[in-house]
Amino acid sequence: MRAFDATSGGDLLAEFEAQEVALFTDLVQQIIGLLERVKEGEADVDPTVLARLFPDAYSDDPEAADEFRRYTLDGLIDRKIENARGVLTSFDFARQKHTADGDMHLVQLDREYAMYWLGTLTDLRLVLATSLGIATVTEDGEMENPDAEYVESLYDWFGFAQGSLLEALEEVEGIGG
Repeated sequence: MRAFDATSGGDLLAEFEAQEVALFTDLVQQIIGLLERVKEGEADVDPTVLARLFPDAYSDDPEAADEFRRYTLDGLIDRKIENARGVLTSFDFARQKHTADGDMHLVQLDREYAMYWLGTLTDLRLVLATSLGIATVTEDGEMENPDAEYVESLYDWFGFAQGSLLEALEEVEGIGG
């Protein structure tokens, strides 16, 4: 992936390799599936993932938090699904660029789609961080989870995408710096 950059027209543009698009879209589709299962009330979703995706509004009053969640959860899920579908749509409309290293997908986002991406990247990183167990390094420098190196690199890759998108968005909107 080449970082998001601001275009002269005020949009945001990034290049993705074909395998990155395949991985990204697969994970976004998995997020949609997870959110749909939550909305349907299926119990196979890890509670720690739910706690990260939908934190309590009232941490000091569990009863108020439960009531708030009851009234807002469906709307929050719908918004997260809309965000994820917006990301998939942006890949559908990506332009192809042929290079010596292979095909690149040029993803161009306006502000609305940038917001879809920011929300979905956050959700992906939250799910990766909780359910896939980004391991901590022990005192002797060993990873606690043998798959953690791959998961951590994926988490970092999404972090890079999110960071470059935010920087480009700040440039377009004339904020930050």
